[in-house]
Parts: sequence; C-alpha cells; structure tokens
Amino acid sequence: METSPKLGPYNYRFGLIAAGIGIVFSLMLYFMDMMYDRSPVIRAINILIPATLAILAIGAFKKDNSGLLSLKQSIKLGVGVFLVAGIIGLVYFAVFINLVEPDFISNFAQLQVDAIRETKPEIGEDMIQMQQENIEKFFYISFPFILIINVLIGLVVGLITGLFAKKN
Repeated sequence: METSPKLGPYNYRFGLIAAGIGIVFSLMLYFMDMMYDRSPVIRAINILIPATLAILAIGAFKKDNSGLLSLKQSIKLGVGVFLVAGIIGLVYFAVFINLVEPDFISNFAQLQVDAIRETKPEIGEDMIQMQQENIEKFFYISFPFILIINVLIGLVVGLITGLFAKKN
C-alpha cells in the first residue's frame, strides 16, 4: 500500500516562496512611495501571490502523489500555504514598521482620520482625535484578524482548487 507524501513540506516551501514574493512586492511599494496606497489592484496582488502559490503547491502535491488528490488534502494545502505566508508576512511587517518606517502607525492613523473627515464632515474634532488615538493604540490587535482572514482565503482557494483537481 502506497503512502502519500506529507503535506508539511509543501506548505512550508510554497508558503516561504509566497512570503518572499510578498515581501519583495511590499519593498517595491515602499521604494516607489506607494506604501500607504490601498488601491484594489494592490489588494488583489497581495491575495493573488499566495493564491497562485497555493494552487502550485496543490499541483505539485498531486503530481508527486501519482496524480491522486483528495479534497481534504487540497484544503489543507491551501490553508497551510496561506498560514505560513501570513505568519512570515506579519513578522516582516512588524519588523518593517518598527525599524524601517517607525512612523507607519501614526501615518496610517492620520490617513484613516483624513478619510473620516472627508466622508463625515459633521463629526467633531474631539471624536476624530479620539479615533486617531484608538487606531494608534490598538493597531497590533489587527494582526490576529489578518491571520484569520488569510486562513479563510486559503480555505476557499484550497476548496475551489480541490473541487477541480481532486482525483481519489
């Protein structure tokens, strides 16, 4: 009875590659002074990088497993690649905003406050100031939510890819 290869090495290898490409993309944005730009194109690229690597991981696993792939394995690979890439990406981001761009949190909070001023001009300055302080104070609380969103996107990518690629 043949045993299928372990999923871990695929998760780590392709997750590391996705994280590396994501870091290079982030540095590219930084050097082009687009660090604070949150356009839909940049967001899509940030999702497409690990999604592409998750699909490649699923394909490589299927190839190494004699063409066999279950839906469960596909989902685990999608989640694993996104999780590894997400953890490495968040560690990089924490180092980046603390060492390279120490004013990132205050600049980010200011951009958020400016957006509030544009969309809701009736809000008083004291409320806006309190909002900015809260953004700065609770910025790092967003990290676990970012990881959870990464895992959920990985689940969807793994599920969709598995539905098309599964072969028991």
